[in-house]
Amino acid sequence: MTISKIVKYFGLVAASSLLLGACGQENTTEDQTNTDNKSTEQIAGTTFPLTLDNYTASSEGAVFSEKEITYESSPKSIVANNQGTAELLIQLGLAEDIVGVAALYGEGDETVTEEFSSIPVLSEGYVGKELVVGTDPDIVVGRGQLFANAEWGTGTVEELNDLDIQTYIQATSTTGATFEDIYTDIDHLGKLFTVEEKAQQFSTDIKTRMDAIVAAVPDKQATLDYAYIFGAEGTDVNIYSGAADTYLNDALSYMDLENTFADVTGEISVEALLEADPDVLLLVNYTGGRDPKESLADLKANDALSSLTAIKEDHIYTIDYNQFWSYGYQILTGMEQLNTEMQSKN
Repeated sequence: MTISKIVKYFGLVAASSLLLGACGQENTTEDQTNTDNKSTEQIAGTTFPLTLDNYTASSEGAVFSEKEITYESSPKSIVANNQGTAELLIQLGLAEDIVGVAALYGEGDETVTEEFSSIPVLSEGYVGKELVVGTDPDIVVGRGQLFANAEWGTGTVEELNDLDIQTYIQATSTTGATFEDIYTDIDHLGKLFTVEEKAQQFSTDIKTRMDAIVAAVPDKQATLDYAYIFGAEGTDVNIYSGAADTYLNDALSYMDLENTFADVTGEISVEALLEADPDVLLLVNYTGGRDPKESLADLKANDALSSLTAIKEDHIYTIDYNQFWSYGYQILTGMEQLNTEMQSKN
């Protein structure tokens, strides 16, 4: 809430109090009750001030702490710090309230393409605090790692709050998150933006899709180990552990897929990959990255990797960055595509 909004808000409260006085209220108890009621506002089933369990992040956006946040009113202008968050908000009917989006790193959701195209793009890459603040938003919503004090960060939760900008970190983007946290985010955003009916329906749709994904996994399929590959060029291979991305790892477990490096932090060497010998390699495609077809060709041509089961059995699958690393519902589309590709090779 900007200073002008605060002044306007208290001006309305003061005007209302004067009006009550002019009406000659004689019952002091009733006067007190009416005054107390001015501190709350009820919209579409949500009562404000609204307190939600959310998070703050360390200055580099790597460590999360639980934080109880109170919102005095429903935010009317939103910055989504990544593409997937904006798409989630559009699904809740909030396209017209989004004043900026950033981090367009993958395939968009075709079902919201038209609405998404109307949103101002602050940066196709990650966006800094200056551009975010320049839009004068009521709130910044999105991936927790981007609430950082860095050139690529929107600023920390505390820095934004000091500028009278509220925050909401997606629970799905925090370390320790599970797929169930998508329902928490949708429920909280539904209350915060007073679109609870849409939120409830969207949660139902997500559960239906996940149930269908689980049903499509063959009963005979054993649990398969996988590793993330963020590109390959020549003999250089960028292996990513994904240890902090517990939301992704848990979602993929519904398909009987297990991250072989889920407990590993830091860089993963080729030697460690060879020793783990995962059943599946997930090759990440992201905007600005190397063409995944070229990376795939180099992976297969790399003699040092020729003994890998995933390469010998051609179990390398390309996944989209936005679908997986927006920590939202788009992961379902990625899982549906991955499931179809995997079954076509069995």
